[in-house]
Amino acid sequence: MKVSNSKIIINCDETEIIKLIKSPNNLEKFHPFCKKNKVEVWNKEKSIDFVEYHNNKIYKRKFIDWSDNGYNLDIYEKRKLANISWNVVKISNNKSSLIITAVPYLPFKYKIINQLIFKLYVKPMLKNYLNSVVKGLKYYIETNNIIKEDQFGKHMWYSTY
Repeated sequence: MKVSNSKIIINCDETEIIKLIKSPNNLEKFHPFCKKNKVEVWNKEKSIDFVEYHNNKIYKRKFIDWSDNGYNLDIYEKRKLANISWNVVKISNNKSSLIITAVPYLPFKYKIINQLIFKLYVKPMLKNYLNSVVKGLKYYIETNNIIKEDQFGKHMWYSTY
């Protein structure tokens, strides 16, 4: 069970996107649901940071792999919630794409329940979320303007209602 964002073309060189996503506190610039992105340690695959959402939910991100075109990390609240990969893909000169893939760890005992909840609820919610994050990165990198809260619409999991 995994979810990736839709392919969104970003009008810039892939090295610019990689530099942005590998910078500390980067989510504060382009993540439409992030209130704060506090760094505990910023050292490639040993990096740890915290994402505080507009609804005050806080997740810990522990980076586990750091490659030339992105990274992998695990997200925690009280337990491991998901494994996430960020990969930048060059499309052509000054055209790139960021693919974020989430593998959620659902807590239900029975596989059939996990699959049903994933298909009917988690997958559409995650897809919407990932698309908003990538749209925010596209907006920031193409305009150099910091994203506004809920710029591409509210999200049930992370917005303030």
